[in-house]
Amino acid sequence: MYDFEKMAALLPFFRQAFDPDAEILLCDTKEILYAEHPLTERSKPGNPIGDMERSFLTEGTYKTQDSVLNYRALSPSRERLRASTYFIKDEAGELAGFLTVNLQIEQLLKVRDVVDYLINGTPSSTGVHPQRSGRSAKNRHTSSLPISRYEGVNVSIQDIIQSVLDEFLASFGIPADRLTAAERIQIVCELDRRGVFLVKGSIAEVAQRLNCSEATIYRYLQQLP
Repeated sequence: MYDFEKMAALLPFFRQAFDPDAEILLCDTKEILYAEHPLTERSKPGNPIGDMERSFLTEGTYKTQDSVLNYRALSPSRERLRASTYFIKDEAGELAGFLTVNLQIEQLLKVRDVVDYLINGTPSSTGVHPQRSGRSAKNRHTSSLPISRYEGVNVSIQDIIQSVLDEFLASFGIPADRLTAAERIQIVCELDRRGVFLVKGSIAEVAQRLNCSEATIYRYLQQLP
């Protein structure tokens, strides 16, 4: 049996080495055993392993790689994280667990949006730019990006998802249940660009529309740049 307690003693060091606000999780193949600076209640010891760790386990990623570095992850509140997972193996080379580091980058992404706007004079690829005093978002001119078609506050996430699906399915010329993985990733990329995945429940909605699992959508998101 793997000695997780010895590695757990290193978690405070890992946190300081990466970032004081980093979340460091030590898990076996079923649940979280130790958590240094958990970001949410779901990250506390005793809770099941996360979706990404579960996908690494079910897909056998650990069989060909020692780790997966700098992939995209989402917190339960849909804040974006930069994550890395090390596969812990026993003396026989069998998977014993995971060491995952989650870094908060949401504030950095907002700073990047502001810098992009100051440099280019136009919104960033997320379609967001700094709020100007004295001007409301409703009256402010945005850009010719597709997201500008959804300025109305009454447009639902479901409407945006359906609109993107309609556009892509029309270009592909096939129904949703015949999409390839590459085609689904293109759709997920566009939905991510339009901010859909910042809304609670959106991953489940998209998974249902694309006839795949939520874990698959998480996996597609971590593949995006």
